[in-house]
Amino acid sequence: MAKTQALWQEAKVADLIEKMLSGEIVEIKPTLSLSTESGFSFPDIEKLLEATPETIAQTLENLADEGILTKRFSDKVLLCPYCQSPNLRPSLRCPKCGSGYLDKGRILEHLACGYTGAESEFVSVGKYVCPRCKRELRFLGTDYRSLGIKYVCGNCTEIFTDAMFKWQCLSCLLLFAEHEAKEIPLYTYYLNEDRRLWLGFELKPKSKFIAFMESLGYEVTGKASLTGRSGAEHTFEIVARRNDGLCTHILGVDTIITEPNREVSLGEVFSFDDKAYDAGIHDKVLIVSTGICAEASRFAERQRIKVLTISDLEVLLNSKRALTRKRIDAQPFKFENKAQLIQKLRDLGYNVKEKAKVWGRSSIGYILDVFAEWDDNIIKHSIAVGILTAATEVSLEEVALFDAKAYDVGIHEKILLVAPKMSKEAAQLAQRQRIKVFEVEDAAKLT
Repeated sequence: MAKTQALWQEAKVADLIEKMLSGEIVEIKPTLSLSTESGFSFPDIEKLLEATPETIAQTLENLADEGILTKRFSDKVLLCPYCQSPNLRPSLRCPKCGSGYLDKGRILEHLACGYTGAESEFVSVGKYVCPRCKRELRFLGTDYRSLGIKYVCGNCTEIFTDAMFKWQCLSCLLLFAEHEAKEIPLYTYYLNEDRRLWLGFELKPKSKFIAFMESLGYEVTGKASLTGRSGAEHTFEIVARRNDGLCTHILGVDTIITEPNREVSLGEVFSFDDKAYDAGIHDKVLIVSTGICAEASRFAERQRIKVLTISDLEVLLNSKRALTRKRIDAQPFKFENKAQLIQKLRDLGYNVKEKAKVWGRSSIGYILDVFAEWDDNIIKHSIAVGILTAATEVSLEEVALFDAKAYDVGIHEKILLVAPKMSKEAAQLAQRQRIKVFEVEDAAKLT
C-alpha cells in the first residue's frame, strides 16, 4: 500500500527546497515583528509558502525533524501569558508596594539627624541642605555621606538598590513576572547538506522517471510495500505494473544515494536483490547517485539488475529514445492460432521472432519457437513461447524441458501452446512454475 505524501513533497514546500538546492535561498531566518500575532515573521518565504508565520514555523520544524533542514538558535519571543500578545514593555517596580513611580539617583545621608533621601531633595540654591533639619551640609564624610546610586519609590518612599523587573502587556495591560511569560524560541534554518544529493534526485529526476514510466503504460506506486514469500514486508522506492492482457510486468526500483566519493557496495546491491527475489519481482532497477564497485557491478549483471546513475537516467529521459506508449486496457488475451498470437504480441509492441536462438547463462544456445521482447528503454521484457504437440497428451518431461530452457535463458514470462492437452502431472508443473498454458485441439493451428 502506498504511503502518504511526505511534507517535503508538497508543491509549495518542494519549491522552497528547490530554491535552497539552487542556492537562491541559503538560510531561512525569522524576523521580529510586532505587527504579527506571534511576534515574528519569515518575510523571505511567506509569499512562496502562502502561509502564516506560525504555520511556516511548524513546517520548518517538521522539515528539521525529517532531517531535510538543520537549525540554529536565532532569537526568542515573549508573549503575554493571558492574551498571547507580543506587544510588551519592560517595567521597573517598587519591591515593597509594586508602584512604578520610581526615581533613580544618588542617595545621601545626613549624619547628624540620620535623614536619608535622594540627592535632589538636598539641593537648595546651589548647596546641600538637609530637608528635615534644614542644616547645611558642607563636608562629605563629616556632614553627610553618599550611599551610591539607588531607587526611591515616589509612592511609599522606600529606598532600594534593585528594582523589581516586570513585563506589562500593551494589549491587555497585564503586569507579570518574566518567568510567567510564554517563550517562543526562534531558529534559523539551513539545508541539510547530507541530504542534498538525495533531495536533488527526489525532486527532479525521480518525478520525471515516474512520469516516463506512466507514459509507457505503467501504473506507478511510490514507496510501495510488498509482502514477500517469507512473510516479510519490503518497501521499494517505486513499483510499476503494466498489464497487457497476456503478462503483467512488475518493475521494482530502489535508489541508493551516497556521498559523492563513495561507491555502492556489494552488500547494498545484494540486499536489494534479496528483497526483490522474496517479493517475486524479476525486473529490477537500481538507481545510484554515482556508481557501484566492480564486484557489485558484476553481481548486478549476473542477477539482471539494471543499474543507472542519476546522470545516466537524466540522459535517457532527455533523449529521443524516451518514446511513449499509451496505457493498455488489459483485455482477455484471445487467439485461435499461432499466427494470431504473434500478431497480437506485435500489436502490443513486442518484437517477435520465430525459431529464435537465445543463449543461456550456461553458454548453451536454445531454439525457442517464439521469442517476444519489449524494450521500454529501462528493462527488456522477454516472453518465451513453446509449442508442444502429442498424440494424446503432452508429458511432464516436455514441460520440464521447456521450463529449464527458459530458466537458463533468464526468461520469467513463459507461454506454452499445447495440442491437444497436457497430462495431469504436466499441468501441475506448469501451474507451479507459472507457465501460461493455451490448449488447442487442432495441432495444425500451431504450425
